[in-house]
Amino acid sequence: MLSPEGMKELKEVIEAITTHIPENRMGYIWNTYNRISGGNKGPQPCACASAAKYWREAVDELRIYLNTNG
Repeated sequence: MLSPEGMKELKEVIEAITTHIPENRMGYIWNTYNRISGGNKGPQPCACASAAKYWREAVDELRIYLNTNG
């Protein structure tokens, strides 16, 4: 679903994430997550701690996508 360039960018972004998603990458993460999951994940959650489970789900799904397709 992602181009080779898109896969490379996603891999770089995901590998750089340790404990927190940089705020300047949140939109990219959420939009890519929606793209690979069929666009049904809803609006981007806030950056507060209460939304951590949604961000964790997104990053985990992107990692699975990379392992399966990259």
